Parts: sequence; C-alpha cells; structure tokens
Amino acid sequence: MHNFQLIQILYSAACIQGLFLAFLLLRTKINQPGNRILAILLIILSAHLILVGFDNRDFFLAFPHLSRVSWIIGSLYWPLIFLFVQYITQTQPNKIWKGFWLFVPFLILLVIMLPYYTLSAEEKRALLTNFEEASRDDFGWINQVVSLLHILFQTFILLYYLRFEKKLYEEFSEVESLRIQWLKQFLVLTLAATILAVLSFFARTWNVPVLSQLYSFHFIGIVLLFYWLSYKALTQPVLFGIVKEVSPNRPAPTNTPEPEEKYKKSALETEQLTFMFEKVKQVLHDQQLYLKNDLTLTQLSVAVGIQRHQLSQVINSCYTGNFFDLINDYRVEAFKQFASQPDKKHLSLLGIAQEAGFNSKASFYSVFKKKTGMTPAEYLENQSKAT
Repeated sequence: MHNFQLIQILYSAACIQGLFLAFLLLRTKINQPGNRILAILLIILSAHLILVGFDNRDFFLAFPHLSRVSWIIGSLYWPLIFLFVQYITQTQPNKIWKGFWLFVPFLILLVIMLPYYTLSAEEKRALLTNFEEASRDDFGWINQVVSLLHILFQTFILLYYLRFEKKLYEEFSEVESLRIQWLKQFLVLTLAATILAVLSFFARTWNVPVLSQLYSFHFIGIVLLFYWLSYKALTQPVLFGIVKEVSPNRPAPTNTPEPEEKYKKSALETEQLTFMFEKVKQVLHDQQLYLKNDLTLTQLSVAVGIQRHQLSQVINSCYTGNFFDLINDYRVEAFKQFASQPDKKHLSLLGIAQEAGFNSKASFYSVFKKKTGMTPAEYLENQSKAT
C-alpha cells in the first residue's frame, strides 16, 4: 500500500469520527454555545482533512472549485478556538464579541483569493493542468503567512488560558472544572499538532533533507487530535454534555496563596467580610442555589450582588474552605433533610443526592464521608435507630 493511499484511509477515518462527534455536540443541550463552536471547528477540520488527504492532480481536476480552499479555511481555526475558550471559561462573558476580530485574517485572505474563487471550472482546470507550478503555489507566500499565524495565534490562545487558569479552578462547579482541565489538554495538543504541521510545511518548502519527507503526514497531528477527542467523548462524555454524571476527582491548582497573602491588596475590612458572608449565607438559604448542580462562583456573586473576586475573598476569609466546600456543606445538609421527608422515600440514595445538588454517586459519597465521617447508608441507619 502506497503512503498516499494510507494517508487517504487515515484522514477519511478521522474525518468520519470528527463529523460524528460534531453531530453529538450539536445534539446536546448542555453547554450549547461552546459545543456548537467546537462542532463547527470539527466540521471545518474534517473538510480540511479530505482536501489534504486527496491533494492530487486528478482530484482537483475533477473538483476544481475545491482547489485552494485549504489555503484560507485554516485561518478559521484560531478565532473559533478562541471563542470556544471564552465560552468555556467565561473569562470575559460580556466581551466575547470582541473575539470576532480574529476573523479579520480570514476575511483578508478571502478578498485576496476571491478573483481565483470566482473563476469558472474550466479556467481553474487550465491553471491546474500544470500541476508542478500549481504545487509551487501551494507553498507560496499566502500559506507561509498563514502557517506563521497559526503558531502565533495558537500560542496566544494558550497563554490567554494560562493567564486565568488559577482563577478558573475557584470559579467553576465540578463539571466545569473537569472541562477546564480538558481544555488545557486540548489547547496543548492543538498547539503541538500545529507546530508539527508548520514545521513539516516549511521543511517541504525549503526542501530540508529527511524532514521534507514528513510533509505527506503533516496533518497526522490533527488525526491524532480527532482520535483523542473521540476517546474523551467515550470515557468522559460529561466533558461534552453527552451525559451528566461526573467523576469526583476535581483537580486543584498548585501554589495557591493563603487568603491573607492573596487578598492583601483588597480594601475589604474584617467587619465588611463578616457582613458579606452573612449575606452570602442568607442568599444560599433563601434561594437554595446550592441545589443547582452546576452552580458557579459567578452565579452566586450575581445573586448576592457583589463582585466575583470579592465573593471569593469573603468565602476564603470567613469560612474554613473554598467555594466548593461551602456549597457541599449545604448540599450535605439538604440531603439529610430530604432523606427524612416522606415524599422523598421513593427515591434512591443517588436520587436524593441529585435532588440536593450533587452530580454523581461517587462525588456524593466522597463528600458525604468527608463531611460526616460516615457513609450515607451508615448515617441513615443511625438516624433510623435514633427514632
């Protein structure tokens, strides 16, 4: 089997996987904006894989209007990834529209290429007949600039994420925290795949010995990314909103400063902190926000009426734990209350736990044992004996 045939098989299989995953993402009702952006990205990548996998004279002579489309569609990747990161992290929820400036390079390239795209099929075939010259054009200044922009913007997006990483672990619920961890892996792998593709492209452009031979497989990083995404969708479907159950293992950021050091520049005094914490508890009690299994720090700050960073300071200064510890305390107490109510008797332990705001059985058992020193079943048995 020739390398070209092997590439076609690999890229076609990855394309099918990408389209199937995009279909699942478009169907889910959870995290809709982010999943739709990711789905669009996967669809474009799948189309790009086909164009690269079947990049030969006969293919483009048969479908001339597909020629040189790959020159510009790659410039859609970084704005889509950046918007995806913004929607997942909600780092600038009121300024997401500003990320659309990243589509400017695509629009510029579209204007540059428009004279070619508007040619008739016969005119394009005439240009493509000289395949050697057409191949040289493939490695011309447009693709060289786009390749460099890939590295520049992918690096920028990863640095943008890292800028907010520590805050994100305090901000999000258990489900979102898993997505944040996955997002970092996705960005690192995407940057690695981009570097591989760009290096092989310039090696082929400058005819670097040995390395230029890798160009035939320059999209193999994207193929591996597709398989990785499919693996994550199977093993951790909650990342994409395909199911709701999550793992209890929530990563914690390293080198987190102590409250005194972290907030030493804050203007909030002890009396203010105490007053605000009482208000937080009152809001949680009155509105029962802890029953929402996707409650975030931002949502609670809006309900309380204070800034998110101030709420974080209030909790970390006035409570022996962080946001999640506080919310889980309320959920444990809610479980105890629900478990004693006759109208909840028909529910299983997991059913009651979900009513109390927990996402999964594993998470519930871990938190309950940590808070009470006994399992839920042991607690209910003790309560039964007491009555």
